[in-house]
This record gives sequence, C-alpha cells and structure tokens, in this order.
Amino acid sequence: MSAARYIAKRALQAFFLLILGVLLAFFIFRLLPGDPTASMLDPRLDPEAKKAIIRRFGLDKPLHVQFILYIENLLKGNLGVSFAYTGVPVKDVVFGPRFINTIVLMGSAMLIATFLGPFLGLITGWKAGSLLDRLVTGTSYLLFSAPVFWIGMIELMYLGAKYGVIPVGGTHSPYLAHPTLWNRMMDYLHHMVGPLVVLVIYFTAGFFLYIRNTVVTYLGEDFIVTLRAKGLSERFILFKRIARLALIQVVTILAAYSGLLVSGAVLTETVFGWDGIGRLLYDSVLKADYPVLQAIFLATLVVVVAANFLADVAYMFLDPRIRYGERGG
Repeated sequence: MSAARYIAKRALQAFFLLILGVLLAFFIFRLLPGDPTASMLDPRLDPEAKKAIIRRFGLDKPLHVQFILYIENLLKGNLGVSFAYTGVPVKDVVFGPRFINTIVLMGSAMLIATFLGPFLGLITGWKAGSLLDRLVTGTSYLLFSAPVFWIGMIELMYLGAKYGVIPVGGTHSPYLAHPTLWNRMMDYLHHMVGPLVVLVIYFTAGFFLYIRNTVVTYLGEDFIVTLRAKGLSERFILFKRIARLALIQVVTILAAYSGLLVSGAVLTETVFGWDGIGRLLYDSVLKADYPVLQAIFLATLVVVVAANFLADVAYMFLDPRIRYGERGG
C-alpha cells in the first residue's frame, strides 16, 4: 500500500470515528442521571419555573427533534448555553481562560516528561539489572502507581503549608495590586509549579517504564549482536538504532495521553485549585451541566482522533519495516 493510500485510509477512519463520537455525545449525556435544572433553580421556587427552564433549553421536545437541533447547532459552531453558568455560552465557559490554563499546564508537563522519561528509560534499560536500573525502576513503579492526589496533598502539606515554597492553591494571587505583565507571568508560573511537579512525576514515570521495558526486550535481539559484531560503539547502537525504535513507543504514549491536553488532570487540578478544564469537568458533573460536559467530550474527541491519526502517519516514517497493507487492513 502506498503512503498516499495509507494516509487517505487513516483519514477516512478518523472521520468516521469523529462522526461516531458526535452521535455518542448526544445520546450519552441525555441518558445520564440527575436533574439538569437543579443547579439553576432554588428547590423552593414554583414548579412552573422549572418547566420554563426545561422549555427554554428544548428539553421538553422529542428526542429526535433534540437530535436535529443538536446537529444544526453543532454545524453552526453553537455549543449551547451552560446550565450552571446561566446565560453564558458554553464556548465561553470551556474555551476561555480555563482552556488556556489546562493547555499550558498539561502541555508543559507532557513536554518535560517526553524528554526526561525516554532518556532515563534508554540509559537504565541498556544497563538492565544494574543498581541504577533497580533503583530508578523501583522508584518509577512506586510513583506511577501512587494516587496523584496523594502525591499532590503531600506536596501541598510540606512545600506549601509548612515551608511556603509554593502557593497552596489557585492560578494567581488575588492580592496583587496593579501588577505588570512580568509580575502576572511570574505569579502564574509560581502557582503552576505545584501541579506541574505532580504531573511531571506521573508522566515521566509512565514514559520511563514503557521505554525501559522496550529497550530490555531489544537487548537479546539478533540485530544487536550483529551491530556489535560490526564494531559499532555501544553509544551508537543505543542512541542511533534502539532510540529510533523506542521513539515509536513515545509516539504511541503521546497519542494515548493526548486527550488530557483538553480534559486536563481532574484530581490534580482539583487538589491544587488550578482553574482548568479538569476542575471544570469535576464541577460540571456535580452540577449536571450537560452542555459543558458535552463540549469537553467533543473537544477531547477531536484531539484524541487527530493525535492518533498523526501517530499512525508518524509510524510510517519512523519504521519503514512496517507493512501497512498487512496491519489490520
């Protein structure tokens, strides 16, 4: 199969996945339990007020009519109005400062981990069985399996409350009076240190374990013996040959983590009070804010599908041995 045909086929599959996701987004959020008007109305108000809200959002219409309106609004870029933030368009709630905060936090954490984790994985995997390997691998398993909220709370307790190295919560300091752009930026980065450290630890441990185990599986392969027999240096074999094969795993992991760029880290953002999409997602579940949940789901779907499509294309250039015509059609 030619490269053009392969890319076209993957693009078509990605398109159908998007269509399926759009359909699921409509039905899933209408099957969720809970009363979407509960967050908008005082329970002591007249029941007629509740009926008026239901009519306003079209929740009294038949399901097929709601579906048609959903598709029409989606094609127009209209994601509806938030239930919890009464009168505020969903696109302003989701794709505003919260979206930027999550992109900055998650993007920074994943970028640092993408370089740090695989590098450590290559080094320790090549020295499998050594004291360094046992120490780093054991620590990584511990950190990767530990609940992120637990690590975050320990960090807040010591670095925040006890020593005052990091703020105990929020994305900015409300007491800054007439700050300059530089002051705002430094304050923002200061607040980001806490959640960033937790996420870097988690992502780095994940990248490390995958890459380290990948390198270990290659140590006994015939091509390693052949390269050594040719007189090639250990450094050349590790960083020129094995590193390229391990890069395929890095791409796969990035594609798997891509959805977090939009949905954020719910527990981490909640623990640190980071005003991002993850915290918004948590609040929206509690308030049954279905339009906001639906928008986050759709945005995450687009990013995940696009990331996996790009990953499939990247495989074609990273490993020419792959025969795409034989991989699942």
